[in-house]
Amino acid sequence: MRFSVALEQLLEQCEQIKIQFASSKNTAYENEILIGYGKTSEGGMIFNHKTTSTPSVTQLVYEADRKKFPPQIDFKQMHFYIEDASADSCLALIFLCCKIMGVSTRQIPEEWVDYMNRWECGDNKSTGEPFSSWGCLYHALAQAYINTDEEIDSYGNLITHMDQSQYLHGFYDCLKLTIQLLIEKATPYEVPVLDHIVEYNSALAFLKFEYQKYIQTVQKATIVQLELPLIDSNRTLMVDAFLATNNIHMGLLRSFLSNDHERTWLHYGFSFMAIHRPQLKGTGKDIEISVEPHLNIHLKDLWHKLEALEEETWSVSRPCLEDNSPCQSWQYSSDQYDKLHAPKKINATTYGSKLTWRQVVSTIWELYTPAKSIQVRPYLQSGDIGETCAIYACPPVISHAILKKRLVAVRWDSISRQQMLVTTPSMKRYLALCASGLYEGKVPPIHPLPTEGQFDFVELSCGFAIIHTQGIYILDDWNNEQLDIATYKQEIEHVLARLEAIYRITSEINQKLDDARAKLVQKRELAGSYLISLHHWIAEQKLVLRRTILGTMSQSLDYNVQLFRQTVEKRWGLNTQLQELYDTVSELETIIRGYSEAKTNRMINMITIFGFPLALFGGLFGFVFENVPSPDWLGVHWAGFCVFLLLSIVSVWGLRRYFTKSVKEKLK
Repeated sequence: MRFSVALEQLLEQCEQIKIQFASSKNTAYENEILIGYGKTSEGGMIFNHKTTSTPSVTQLVYEADRKKFPPQIDFKQMHFYIEDASADSCLALIFLCCKIMGVSTRQIPEEWVDYMNRWECGDNKSTGEPFSSWGCLYHALAQAYINTDEEIDSYGNLITHMDQSQYLHGFYDCLKLTIQLLIEKATPYEVPVLDHIVEYNSALAFLKFEYQKYIQTVQKATIVQLELPLIDSNRTLMVDAFLATNNIHMGLLRSFLSNDHERTWLHYGFSFMAIHRPQLKGTGKDIEISVEPHLNIHLKDLWHKLEALEEETWSVSRPCLEDNSPCQSWQYSSDQYDKLHAPKKINATTYGSKLTWRQVVSTIWELYTPAKSIQVRPYLQSGDIGETCAIYACPPVISHAILKKRLVAVRWDSISRQQMLVTTPSMKRYLALCASGLYEGKVPPIHPLPTEGQFDFVELSCGFAIIHTQGIYILDDWNNEQLDIATYKQEIEHVLARLEAIYRITSEINQKLDDARAKLVQKRELAGSYLISLHHWIAEQKLVLRRTILGTMSQSLDYNVQLFRQTVEKRWGLNTQLQELYDTVSELETIIRGYSEAKTNRMINMITIFGFPLALFGGLFGFVFENVPSPDWLGVHWAGFCVFLLLSIVSVWGLRRYFTKSVKEKLK
């Protein structure tokens, strides 16, 4: 029978196939076929690839000899027992039914068998982009019909309760999807748009839903670049790494990560994955670490380091077997150490691992950070170049204890030029943390690495500069010009001088404002001498600030130096602080001027209202005192003069009393 005819017949009679999920069944009796598991045959057939070196059960069925099948067999009369609803089980079942109907092996498309082998080996790269990969479409469709209830028993075993009828319904849809793709002669790793197939449309919709969950996971994940060791080599390979705590089950997470070219710096997908699922603690699946198998990289060093940490954490209390090996250790999938799993639970009360997720992530960063082996030579405060040291252990050229700013300048060690110095996002974030001085002399950990928005990266003719809020890291990479450390040091000193002036004046302004506010709160009038002293102080500070600005202007005409200076001032907030200081001083000056003018105006009003009539009275009505007896000395009428002086003093005292009383009433 031709393969296409068999597929058409199989599609029509698909739901007549007797399928049952029974992973614990070991014996195949007459008219029974076990796919993916089983040990003994009592008249039935067993296709268990786990007992052979065959990578998939599909390969096992493909290689099966049709002559060994029972004669006059009808696939509708057979009972198929499958382990799960995996793509391997589905494709093996289809090929098995076709062979039962008389299809020869040479008619079966070998590219589908090859695809299945690579899919089962964890190859998510060569099996196609997620939205055009049969494996991803199949998995999304199958998972949509799985309604499970998971629980963990006291021994750390993950028990899954499943709705078998719904699960089986989904498997039949997956069978229909796969059969129709085979009829369409679609390539499994490049499935075209087949919107006339109902199951394809459903699979595509569910796949888009899975992708939306993936986007949310990536946004919360830690993404770094790591250098991983190659198998049987002393060289390393830089890869994009994905580290995340994920409580949402995503069966296609690995496929999305492997093919994510948009969110990876190397645009080759995430080749390193470390996933933490805290709700699965004790099952061995709570921490999973893996690398792409086709890249020829291994995690053997990480396995040894994690085991050493376990020994150190457990001390002598770690449960061991008779040969002193731990009864539950970190598991690795093969001799290539491309997959690691956390230890399972030892018993009902004891977990197999005492390491936290934070410790695991720190260990990964410590082993594989690209910066750990880079050696540099630091510039010293004298301008000389110091001895070779680690890139994170360089002394600062400038360290301002009050402002908490520092400058570190280094030259890449020319003796170690075989090192790969690549300014990856991780390297930039790493150097930004080194610039901050938070971990001076120590290897900066991965958890507090600043985001790219918390520092600036400036390319210079001599290399590059990382400008952080708390410090600057300049690296001379020997590519073009040599670093003129004196010029850059002078620019930083000028910026620091401006910051010092700003901080000092700001502090004094705050003191002046607090003092004036305290007087006003106490209903005390601001004396004229106090206002004059404030005016004098403001004028003095304006001159000091202007002199500081003029004396600390950039003297270099080099574009790179000017760009560096502008970026430093912007990152350290110098431009906004200057504007805020000017605004504060101007506002203070305006307040004082307004207060002085109001006080003067009130005094003028009082003099105008009361003083002018007195003066007029003294000038026009002074004759009323002429007949008052008075000593006549120097031609002055002393009695009139004394009476006038007394009245003037009383008037001034009254004005003063009235003015003070009116001010207090307005301050209430």
